[in-house]
This record gives sequence, structure tokens and C-alpha cells, in this order.
Amino acid sequence: MSTTDEIILLTDEFTGLEYSWRKTGAADSTVNNVLTKNIGNYKYERIFEVADVRWWGVSGDGTDESAKLNQVFLDIKDNRKVNEIAFYGLEKVLVNSTINIQRGDLIIDGKNCFISSMRGADVIIFTIDNAGDAYKANNIHIKNFLTSNVPEAQTFLKADSSHYLRITDCNFDGMKLGFDLSNCYYTKLNSIYFQGTYQAFKFHNATNAFNVTNLKILGGGIPSEIINTTTGGNISGCSFEDASGRLVIDRSFGINITGNYFEGYDEKKVDTYIKLSLSARYENVAGINIAGNLFYTGAMQAIKLDNVVGISITGNFIGTLHALNLSGNGDSTQRNINYNGNAWRYTPSQQGGIPVAEASEYVGEYDGGRANASPEWNVPIIFTPQTFHARFLEDGNHQFGATAIDATTTANYMEHTWQTNGKKTKAYLNGSIDLLPKKYFNANEVSEIGIEPFGFGSTLGTLMLQNDSGQFAMFLWQRDIDTNLNKGYFLPVVNNLGVTITHNNGKITITNGNTAQWLKAELKV
Repeated sequence: MSTTDEIILLTDEFTGLEYSWRKTGAADSTVNNVLTKNIGNYKYERIFEVADVRWWGVSGDGTDESAKLNQVFLDIKDNRKVNEIAFYGLEKVLVNSTINIQRGDLIIDGKNCFISSMRGADVIIFTIDNAGDAYKANNIHIKNFLTSNVPEAQTFLKADSSHYLRITDCNFDGMKLGFDLSNCYYTKLNSIYFQGTYQAFKFHNATNAFNVTNLKILGGGIPSEIINTTTGGNISGCSFEDASGRLVIDRSFGINITGNYFEGYDEKKVDTYIKLSLSARYENVAGINIAGNLFYTGAMQAIKLDNVVGISITGNFIGTLHALNLSGNGDSTQRNINYNGNAWRYTPSQQGGIPVAEASEYVGEYDGGRANASPEWNVPIIFTPQTFHARFLEDGNHQFGATAIDATTTANYMEHTWQTNGKKTKAYLNGSIDLLPKKYFNANEVSEIGIEPFGFGSTLGTLMLQNDSGQFAMFLWQRDIDTNLNKGYFLPVVNNLGVTITHNNGKITITNGNTAQWLKAELKV
């Protein structure tokens, strides 16, 4: 014991195994724990690669061991020599209060240990509260755990601001919630089985750039949630089954959902596999790619849209009662939706099948919340084939047709007649409105046109005017986003016609110049 490099062997009091200890200096009364001991006048540190929770007395004897496990994480909080903790040789560990993880750069390996709270005790097993980067608790990998409880109790992990978080290779046989993650960038979930879990995961408050792969979710609970400004993510290679096997996405952007399997088992129990948007906010879900999925039987519809923009739904096989539901509450906007190359054929489920006669590939809903549901929400949508079945629309005459615009062209348009304004509008399939049919304008003549039915102030784009000589004018809508969605003006980009355009509270005024001419106008929405 004459040098600081001297190594001794000590038998661990809990495991009965011998471990090497290295002398590191003089005894220090402030440091004396599982990893560091004072022996005589010297201080020794345990030599190891992986810390064993049994060193702290965790034995799996059926008593509450949350205090011992919290001591584990407290002792390693500032000890960067520890980068992995393992639950060696433990069949079952019971915890009745949460285990706080207060550092990062750490692997927590369950070694197939079963860890849970008492049956019915609503406890969060692991917590990472890294708000404000309090503990630098990033780059944590939790793996190889088993757990179970009743659907009303227990959350496996709740984390705040813990980035590069990975949870892999776990088997959860029932509990209230798997993962509750807030503001956790670069999260990875892989190879996890949720059996009988009420809700698998909840991503919220900017849990961005997540990657969810190879999950199986099976249970009679509620959908997993991706909400509140979550941006960027991938869900692929997963199996979503029964009522828990659903997704709700709200106030989120840039998400890829590909190569997954959905089966609900009962149309009367499972409404929608993927629901985009929960609240009546303006275009609060955008940039979602849903491709190459198998939406099997057992749900009312595969996908439901409300207040969305930039949605691509391609190459899916769909066996639900309806493939796509374009929901609307009167204030809804649905823009730039590409539904193409999907194979739909309704197959009734064995448990609660609905007659095939009630099936349709597309369905629309309107709950009467406002007198006029703007036609903007279906005009720019591309359907292949060009078919739309609607139900629960407001009272009035609704015409959806594809006919030639005139005798010299084969271009198609759709017709709508809305009860509140009694106005029939030609809407080109590229999303443009035939705002002003060909009209003769005298010099300085003024014409006023209402544009509110087309979503003025929210989704307007380019206003194009043209005369008989082929000259044209182009104006670009500039929305006043600081005050009101319904305010703004048309900025002239090109004007060879000498016209002026003004906007006032949902109406535009076209004023001709000093030369009489025929004019027509088209509005992009």
C-alpha cells in the first residue's frame, strides 16, 4: 500500500463477488459510498466497466426499492467514470416512487429485468427533468426492460429537454402510458412491444426529429399523440392494432409515416387510424407524407383531415369503410392535398363490420358550426380517380362535376353552389377559381367581386387578369398577418392592362384603365 497504483480485492456485501479496488490517495471523509471507500488512511475506488445496481442493495425481493435506485443515480451524478448501469441477475424490481435520472451520456440496461410499481399504483418509473439543461442529461439509452400494470396506472418514462434519448428492446405488457416526452430532440424508439397499453407515447412541445421504428402497439386505449409544434419525424416499420394503435397529429409539421401496418378489428370502436389536426386552428398540420402503409380493415376511415396543408397520401393499401375523411367545422381549410396511387377496397371486420353499401373512398363531414363552409377546402385537392363522396354537408345544392369548360378545350372544372351566397363557381382542378368570366369593361369602369367564399385573407395566392389581345396583369396576395387573417392587399407584379386592384373586407374592386377592353380573371387559392 505504498503507492497510489496499488490494487486490492474486496468482496461485495450484496453480490458475494470479489471486485478490484485501486488506491487513489489519502482517506477523504466526504467520499465514502458504493464506488469509493476509505480503508485505513487511504481512499480506494472500485474498478469496473459496468455499474451493477445490486452493489447498492437492489435485490428484487418484492419490497419497494425506489430509494436504493435513486441512490444509484445520485452517486453517479457527477462521476463520469460510470457510463453504464445494469440490472444484473434481477428477475423483478418493485418501485413505488419515481427514479430520477440526473445526468447524461449513460446507458441503463435492464438485462431483461421486470420493473414496475405495485399493481394499480400510478407511478412514473423513470423521470428525466432536464429543463434548462439543468443536468446535461442528454444522450441516454434505456434498453432491455420488461414491465406491466393495469391500463389506469404507471408511466414508464417522462422526460423534459433530454436530447438524443433512445429507448429500445423493451416489452411493455400493459400500463397507462409508455413515454411522455416534452422538448426532446432526436429521440429514437426502436423494437418495443406495447401489449395492452392504454397509450403508447405522447410527443409534445417541440419533441423534434424523432425516429420511431419497429414498434408494435396493441391495446384498447387511446391514440398516441404528436402535438404542439413538433417538427420533423419518422414513423416506419411499425404495427398499430386495436384502439391504442392509432395516431393523432396536431400542430406539427414535416412528418414521414411510411411502411406501417394498421388494423382496428372493429369499425364501431375504432374511428380513424391517423387523424391530422384536433383543434380549429389555421393550417396547424402541414408537410405530412403518408405512403406505402397497409390500412387493414377495422376502422371507419384510414385518414381524417381538418385544417391541414401540404399532405401527400400515396401508394397505400386501404381496407377501411372510407379511405379519406375531409372533416370540416365551418372554419376548416384543407389545401394542397395529393391523394394518388392508393388501392382502396372496403372489407368489413369480423367483430363489427358495417355493410359494404355504406362504404365510399372519400367522405366529407360538416357539423353545422357555421352557416357557410368555404369551398376553398376541397377545390385545390387532387383526387385520383376524380371521385368524391360527401355526407353531413350543410343544407343546400352541392354539385361536384367534371365537364369541359368550353367547346374548344378538354380541361375540367368543378361546380359548387353554396346556400349562403347562392353563387355557382367554376373551380379548375389546379386550384384556381374562375373569379370573373369574360366581361366587357368601359374605360375607368369599376367592378366589385366578393372573395370571402374562397378563403380570403387565409389561402389566397395569385390573381391573374387577361384581355382579348393576350395581355395580362398579375397580382400577388399579401396577407396582413399581424392584425387579422382577413386583411391584406394585392401587390402588382406585372400589369400590362392598366387596371388597379383594391381589397376591402372580403371584396376586391377591379378598376379598368383609360381603354375599354374585355377582361377575365382567375384567382389561385
